[in-house]
Amino acid sequence: MKVSNSIRNRLLACVASALLLAPALYAQGTALVPTSDFVYMDIDRLAELGVLDSVIIGQRPYSRRELARIIRVARDRLDTVDHRSRPRFTDDVTTSANDVLHRIERFADGGDVLNEPVISLFDGASLTFTSTDANRRGFPAPHTRSIEATIDPLAARRLGMPAARGQTGALELSQRAEPLGWLGFHARERIERRSPDDTLLDRTKSELLLASMRARFRNVALTVGREQFTWSQNAEDGLFLASDAPALDQISLAGDHPFVLPSVLRYLGPMQTTIIFADLGQSVARSHSKLLTYKVSIQPTTSVEIGGTFMNHFGGTGARKSSLGDRIIDFLPFIDVFRKHNYTDSTRAIDVESDKLLGMDGRVRLPVLGGVTLTGELLIDDFDVHRIPKLLTGYGSQTFAMIFPELGAPDVSLKLSAKHMGTITYSHNQFLNGITTRGRLLGEELGPDAKSYSAQLRWVPTPGARLELEGRNAIYSNATYSGFYSDPAQTRFVVQKVSHTADELRDMLIASLILQSDDVIALTLRGGAERIRNVDFQGGRRRDYVAEIALRLNH
Repeated sequence: MKVSNSIRNRLLACVASALLLAPALYAQGTALVPTSDFVYMDIDRLAELGVLDSVIIGQRPYSRRELARIIRVARDRLDTVDHRSRPRFTDDVTTSANDVLHRIERFADGGDVLNEPVISLFDGASLTFTSTDANRRGFPAPHTRSIEATIDPLAARRLGMPAARGQTGALELSQRAEPLGWLGFHARERIERRSPDDTLLDRTKSELLLASMRARFRNVALTVGREQFTWSQNAEDGLFLASDAPALDQISLAGDHPFVLPSVLRYLGPMQTTIIFADLGQSVARSHSKLLTYKVSIQPTTSVEIGGTFMNHFGGTGARKSSLGDRIIDFLPFIDVFRKHNYTDSTRAIDVESDKLLGMDGRVRLPVLGGVTLTGELLIDDFDVHRIPKLLTGYGSQTFAMIFPELGAPDVSLKLSAKHMGTITYSHNQFLNGITTRGRLLGEELGPDAKSYSAQLRWVPTPGARLELEGRNAIYSNATYSGFYSDPAQTRFVVQKVSHTADELRDMLIASLILQSDDVIALTLRGGAERIRNVDFQGGRRRDYVAEIALRLNH
């Protein structure tokens, strides 16, 4: 079964049938809300204000049922008092949270889940015009060769193919159908008209961005088709599945909402789990390789969230065959990590050929400091038990952010962030396509052996206006490294730099403005400029720009 072809076609047929048969227009709530929707910015703001409970930030998308539950929980917390019979939140926080909740309620049909069918041939649309002179480029994988993904640090990542250098106009349309209370479909398509600087590119291009079916039994949901998942604590973050990761052709199981384990395990707090099996599609190397990944998140208190993630990249054209038993062990890092692996000695059983990633993320809100929130994530690639100590060194990848939800005034906030990408992250000696699908990185688009620092100032003067200004500095390296065990027992793993030249430095200033008149229409303006020094590690300087205007309509 090829998820990217046969499943997609079947899903489109099911969507069309459901749209024709559904007789009424009411919300059911099983379908997922795409992670690019503005409603997630509102949920992030509620998290910053501390009015959420039993909501896992690090696993998205949410269903419409979950949005309704989030609204109810937030309303209940705003209405409660502390042990001194005083309101739990200040007047400023209550006012800000109510404004946000009012907007989410309009989006989510007042926060109610009605047991009636839903049909929406026009669930949303957007019209976008983009102009840029930035060049997308590959990047070196320090331990291997360049992988297939390309990057453009100035551009906003989006579903589907990136905007080409030149001018692009794009129209997106969305549909949703929920014929039964436990069954939902949604789809999104895009058609582009381009005037690219590269004359070899097509001037017209169409894409199927999303198309999935979701079936729910109580709190367990099965999703099949092309769907976008994000496992990040912040916008512009996410080492495994970034907040703006490309959609996957996949089959997945997840909870519809967080759950609590019985007995003493209830002290772990609300928990959410997701497991995804995906086909990464065509590629130059290891075409149609597979991805199995799962994440478990817990919320021991309303101010703390902790998540653990495992990702296994394997298979594809030219891959070595492995037994079912070896494959199962390869999917269990708490067993496989302690094994001594054999990849070369043909006189003994050869281990499964795969690229494994392991990591964790977390979020801590500090009410005593006015709600300052700290977030972070760690990742190690191609690991065994002897390499895990290098998780905090140049071999591993780390991100850190500090969010100030109120900077002198309730409508002003600040986020400071730093990222360091390991020398081997997303690259592997056999899997030269990297952790990518359709030429797009699933995780952090900095790529391996890079660093960045940023400050983002946000001003929300009214509930329908949001202005952001971000300054960012990125440092890219083209150094090459050698990694090896320095002892026969293979317990001391050493990483050495073999060669390097001067770094490429990129300084960016990006501004965006979002205007929402109500839940139906939104206007987005985004502009950015970039100064590049030591361009492509060859010396010289260049300045790039990007400008984008988008009009969104929701049903």
